[in-house]
Amino acid sequence: MGKLGTWALAVALCAGCAKGSGPVAANVAPDGGGVVIEPPPPPPPPPDDAGQPDSGTPPDAGEPLPHFGAGLWPIANVEYGFKDGILESPVVAVSSDEAQNLWVATHAALYLLRPGETKFHRYDTGNSNLHLQGNPVEYCADRFFADGDKSCRFGEATSVGITTIVGGRANEVFVGYDGAHDWNDPHDGDWFSVNRHSGKIDRVQVKDDGTLDVVRFDLVSGNSPAFWHNRIIYRLVYDHFIHRHELYVGTEHGIDKISPDKWFEPRKDWPFVDNLHWMSDHLHPISCFHEQCTGDEGKDDQRMGEWRGLALSPEGDLWVGGKWSAGKIFYTEDNATMKADGTPDPQGNTGWFQRGGKAFTDPVTGRGYAFGFDFCGTSGTRNVWQTGTGWVPSSCPAQSGTPPVFWPPNPGDPVSISAVTVAPDGTAWWASGPFGGDPAYGIASYDGKTFSYFNPAQTGMVEENVADMVALPDGRIVLAAPGSGLTFWNPKTGKHTSMRAGQGIPDDHVLHLDLDTMLNPPALHVATMGGAAVIRVFP
Repeated sequence: MGKLGTWALAVALCAGCAKGSGPVAANVAPDGGGVVIEPPPPPPPPPDDAGQPDSGTPPDAGEPLPHFGAGLWPIANVEYGFKDGILESPVVAVSSDEAQNLWVATHAALYLLRPGETKFHRYDTGNSNLHLQGNPVEYCADRFFADGDKSCRFGEATSVGITTIVGGRANEVFVGYDGAHDWNDPHDGDWFSVNRHSGKIDRVQVKDDGTLDVVRFDLVSGNSPAFWHNRIIYRLVYDHFIHRHELYVGTEHGIDKISPDKWFEPRKDWPFVDNLHWMSDHLHPISCFHEQCTGDEGKDDQRMGEWRGLALSPEGDLWVGGKWSAGKIFYTEDNATMKADGTPDPQGNTGWFQRGGKAFTDPVTGRGYAFGFDFCGTSGTRNVWQTGTGWVPSSCPAQSGTPPVFWPPNPGDPVSISAVTVAPDGTAWWASGPFGGDPAYGIASYDGKTFSYFNPAQTGMVEENVADMVALPDGRIVLAAPGSGLTFWNPKTGKHTSMRAGQGIPDDHVLHLDLDTMLNPPALHVATMGGAAVIRVFP
């Protein structure tokens, strides 16, 4: 069972989960399955007009890939701020969709700039259905819970508001929110939690008249509606090219896969199976706190969560990095195993969240990529389970096994992965940045077999903390810092160039990077404490 404020979970499914940054959670039921749900009857297949594709084929299968060449925007470096209609700071994220709309988010509002326009359209609770604080959705289907709080509850962002965004198909963006937790509540992650519907995601589509159509994605554990872990959205990744229109969500607990094109309005009386057609919650590689993981969720003191690092491989698989663990999740189209009648089977074994350790195993080579499950830190000690005795302190070869990318002193200590990106040659790059006083470990690369490590000073950075990172098509790595702007670094030559405030970005405190490779040259979207920028002329 996870403790000391972690989100706990085996590389299969989560069991005995405790919380992301709070105290020990006592008496938390496992979320590994087996919870009996009071009947209603099994849901029928979605209606023919519900937006469901036939046989899992994306509705846009015949659409050309969104390669736009130079595109509709100038090939220039442009900064955006108050003069352009962005009324608040900081800017938390910048992204674009398949119609080349530019989307900008602050904590309080969503902004849209269409090609050819000069002023952003601003959307908040006053002129849209965005589910910021003050514009909640009321959920009453909880009355069908087998246990827990059966009261109607509201779902909306906390006062923090928007945390991140990512552009989707044409005229579409996904908005992630901050969610509420009570870490002192032993039921915080289950169906007793009064905050279970907070935070989450909006799918936003802009209409021809400029108004927004907003659908709220209420994340819930796929194997049982007893568990409501994922509320805070740290990172969103959208696949425009490989497994088209799949959305990946990094939260405080696990990584979800959402197929937005398959969304349909769930039945009002029982939505917690209907949503498995389009949503799959959740996966997470783990480490174990100062222990050699046994794989037994009843024994292991597990660590996982705060998934700030998500990046697609050239094959469309997903590299992930969090506060304590990391790995690679291999793609499957199914969000959940389907029965013969077309309805989801929550107890199946082929869906995204149902594959157990196979989710982290290369289906061709059989090699596993759950980083941090079995390793010895730099201290050379860890607890080992002995039958009949329990956990016993034992020595181990220092820096042996497979680390959670970086090497902390002990298993289960934070490695604080802030970003993951993948270079054109398939090399995965990882960055570590301190959150809440945790140590930073710099930069690492992984070629599929071996990790290599780099001090940020080697890249030309003037500080150790890496806030975000993306790989450019030319092989260079762009490193974002919380106080010294951007660094463009060529790992092969060692050459580096910096970009500071006044040289193409509005502020040296960079919060988020996003790279639009639908354009050539690509567009690097930069969110900073003082505004937004789009870079297309690279130093």
